[in-house]
Amino acid sequence: MVGLFLIGGTALAQDKEALKAEKEARKAAESTFKKARSTYEMSIPNQQYGRKETDFSRLDTALPLIEEAMTNEYTKNEAPTWKVAADIYQEYYKVQENAVKADPDNDQTKKQFIETAAKLLNACVKYDSLLNLDPKMKADEKKAQHTQYQNMAVNPAGQLLQATQNFSNSESQEDLKLATKYAEQFLNAMNSSLMTDFKNDRINIEDWKSYAKAFRAQAYKGLPDTPEETIVAVYEEMMQTNYKPVAYSALISYYSDKDNTAKVCKYLDEAIDALKGNDEWKDTRSQFAFMLMQRQFQGGDKEGFRKTIQLIKAEFADNENAVNAYLMEGQMAFEDKEYDKAKGIFLEAKDKYPNESRCLLMAARSAWMKAQVGGSKKPDMDEAIKLFKQLEAENPSDPEMWGEALYILYNNTQQMNLAAQYKKYYKAN
Repeated sequence: MVGLFLIGGTALAQDKEALKAEKEARKAAESTFKKARSTYEMSIPNQQYGRKETDFSRLDTALPLIEEAMTNEYTKNEAPTWKVAADIYQEYYKVQENAVKADPDNDQTKKQFIETAAKLLNACVKYDSLLNLDPKMKADEKKAQHTQYQNMAVNPAGQLLQATQNFSNSESQEDLKLATKYAEQFLNAMNSSLMTDFKNDRINIEDWKSYAKAFRAQAYKGLPDTPEETIVAVYEEMMQTNYKPVAYSALISYYSDKDNTAKVCKYLDEAIDALKGNDEWKDTRSQFAFMLMQRQFQGGDKEGFRKTIQLIKAEFADNENAVNAYLMEGQMAFEDKEYDKAKGIFLEAKDKYPNESRCLLMAARSAWMKAQVGGSKKPDMDEAIKLFKQLEAENPSDPEMWGEALYILYNNTQQMNLAAQYKKYYKAN
């Protein structure tokens, strides 16, 4: 029993020491914060004390104190800590903004200004989030504080967005990393409780978010070590903006570079559906359809190819590239030795695009192949001759298209006099 009391007494003493140490640590942390706040208050303009301008020599001593409070476990989750932090950063933000305006080509000044903007925005967001948890503050006071720090955050947010754009267009890996960092911070801020209810006639937050997503995606794609899942995630998020076609194009390009045909076709197919119904994106959508058609043809995806062909015929028949859809459809039938079907497709294309000689040429060749595999029956041979003669009439200066074919066909049908007229085009001669 005596041993148990001794152990219990030791544990109790240790608990007291721990509580004492914790109390002292908390007191020290609170003291640091109070010193930061009082130093700030003694630094800013105050008519009562005759201060017309911010005393930065004094404020410089407050900055490390508040930054210590922002990381200390006893003060980092207290709303006043972040309020004072935002107020201090605001003083530096204003003077650095003027410095950048005075010397816009000074990269060091601009970099310092952007870093301060990032810190100011973060402090405003953090303060607002903790403000909502304060049960003692009245609702109207909370709203006033919310609006005040929301307005304080807008300008640095705009600067962060501009920096994101600038860095995302750089070839420097360091700049691209900064672009992703600022974009992520900007988007987190815009989605926070501080900014979700922001209203301004000149600023559209949703547009700002769209820009940030576009710049972020561009920056991530420029970093070779970016994981594939990150690339996909940022571009798929960008698909929810007005930059949807750009997002699809980027992923299609990304997987084309990786020779991943399955993924290329996946995003082409999704893009065609996603862009439907928007006239502004009609041309882009048609390009995606033609790209998908070519990929499916090359990959032997006959079912998918035929589906895309029907889409092109139905929705993009007037597109200058639409004739290629018919030609490729006919080519697939031709390669499958369905020569009658191929001829029908090529002639349909000829009716729709009368100036496209390729359509008539392929129809004639299809008729000729049908005659060859069908035993060279006279009706089939005559059909082939008729089409090649039509081709000659439409393209008299291009005997490469019809000369040798007519010589062989007339020769094989025992029409020697007619064959003689085309013998000069026979390549074996």
